[in-house]
Amino acid sequence: MSLSINQVVNVSVEQSSSGASKRDMSVIAIFTDEMCDDFYDMNSRYVIVSSADDVANLFGTKSRAYKAAQGLFSARPKLKSALIAKYVKADLEVAATPYKVAGSAVSTSYVSYKQITDGYFSFMLGEQMVTIDKLSFKTVSSLNDVTTIINAALKTKTNDKITVAFDETGNRFILRATASGSDNSVKLGYVNDQSLEGTYIGQLLNLTDGKATIYNGTDATTYKAESVADAMTALENQYQNWYGAYFANVITDSELLEAHDWVVSADLKVLGYTETRSANIEYLDSNILKKLAKKNSGRLMVQYNNTGDEFAGIEMMAIALSTVWAGNNTAKTVKFKQQTSVTSDDKITLNEATKCKRLGINYYTDYSGVNMLAEGTMVGGTFIDVTTGLDAFTNALQVQLFNKLQGASSKIPQTDRGQEILIASAKVIGEQFRNNGFIASGKWTGDEIGDLVYGGTLDSGYYFYSDSFDTQDSADRNSRKMMPIMTALKLAGAGHSVDVVVKYNI
Repeated sequence: MSLSINQVVNVSVEQSSSGASKRDMSVIAIFTDEMCDDFYDMNSRYVIVSSADDVANLFGTKSRAYKAAQGLFSARPKLKSALIAKYVKADLEVAATPYKVAGSAVSTSYVSYKQITDGYFSFMLGEQMVTIDKLSFKTVSSLNDVTTIINAALKTKTNDKITVAFDETGNRFILRATASGSDNSVKLGYVNDQSLEGTYIGQLLNLTDGKATIYNGTDATTYKAESVADAMTALENQYQNWYGAYFANVITDSELLEAHDWVVSADLKVLGYTETRSANIEYLDSNILKKLAKKNSGRLMVQYNNTGDEFAGIEMMAIALSTVWAGNNTAKTVKFKQQTSVTSDDKITLNEATKCKRLGINYYTDYSGVNMLAEGTMVGGTFIDVTTGLDAFTNALQVQLFNKLQGASSKIPQTDRGQEILIASAKVIGEQFRNNGFIASGKWTGDEIGDLVYGGTLDSGYYFYSDSFDTQDSADRNSRKMMPIMTALKLAGAGHSVDVVVKYNI
């Protein structure tokens, strides 16, 4: 046996630490006081959805959550996902629910069953395996006919304890106990193949492990009413990667104020709202939106709609939050954008538009026949893209510097060289936001920062500066603090109007 070349050249691979991820600033949480199967669990606060159809399958097509989701997923570019969050607005008596296995959407029609005369499948019922066999589907003309044949066999084999139904909305089969409650004797398992004689149909029903979801039966219970702040805090405690909030149910003025104040005190959140009352565009002390405009938090975006569309504001929010900050020239203004799920308020007068603009309320109308959003502001007047852009920059910079400190294979020293390493890392984010168009070169009109003085030019649109460690006091030195990094950004802004002067002579 020869000696290993490790004796001459020894190569080792250092494990790379996994860093923190940037928040997804496009995720909107739709709060609803409606219930779905997932919400019957006392500890469940949200479900993740990727389309309006997902919401329809959970809450039904008549639900307000579904209508809000239609508006959200109508925005272009389309958001990848959203949260539907639970809000128990009033004491709620929740009826007992049955054990069930809900399949995913099927891709086959009843025709796939017509040639089967010896179909079978098995499933766990309580502690025993139940097999349903000798199923003939020669006479079926719909998927509901398929369930009729299966139910006849289930009634005999389970003593009428289990039934199967076809959900037209979700295009899926659901196996369930006929009685509700948490009785483990009717606890259901996935459909499986026991390798019997005949044709196994579990793959057609989509009630198998990997294609279906098991829901345990629950006894009747009472949910105590919670405040808006309670609901938002409960969601935040379970899941933090959401940015926008919108309430699908009707909320009172006091609840809107409570939601606004919660968002303002939270870590980088925004709130969306649709106003349908003409009185609430008036500059009156009794108007809740005037009170919120005076706060000028830059955290509440409102769309006024006089056509009766209660969910116009959520599509506007989706448009605003769909910005891809890691792209090139992707920063955008909300003004001028078209909404696909909202009817244009073509009866909005100049007087009404002026009232909305004074409070920072948006509206969707047509200008010489062109439908567009105006003015792209938060309540109070801060432009929406300024708030969302600064939030995205703040999060990206925070994560970048954290990962630099946490992921370095050797320590970053408390020296001016160590500070240069951090600032070099911060410049990566500066370049990213220059490339996406959020910041740009321009004249600095703020306070002096380092070598940057009033009237100076920010060529790159950003500037990071910190003092030398020679100026650090011993307390911060002993606490292992790096020197504070001062940041200057020159926002690119967005052109919203232009005056044109024409001169001529004869």
